[in-house]
Amino acid sequence: MKKNKIYGYEVGYRELGSRFNRYYTALTYKQAISSLRIYQKYPVRERESNRPLIDPVWEIQPITKKEILRSILDELPFLWKHSTLPLSLGLW
Repeated sequence: MKKNKIYGYEVGYRELGSRFNRYYTALTYKQAISSLRIYQKYPVRERESNRPLIDPVWEIQPITKKEILRSILDELPFLWKHSTLPLSLGLW
């Protein structure tokens, strides 16, 4: 059986009766674990509506090639790869 290449990890949550919602993307599993622990310890809010999450179940899932083709890397925190530094920062 051929294993799929993993392009990173996504940390997300499921509320009761909802689908997986991605909250953070990480390049390594160690980064994903540390952010997962923080989200479980301190309550977070939904990013779009700023409402508190009701009893979320946090998960780590690998990012697959299918998601890469749907351009997940155009979102943060991967956005820095496509942008350039401002001229004022380049002069220092």
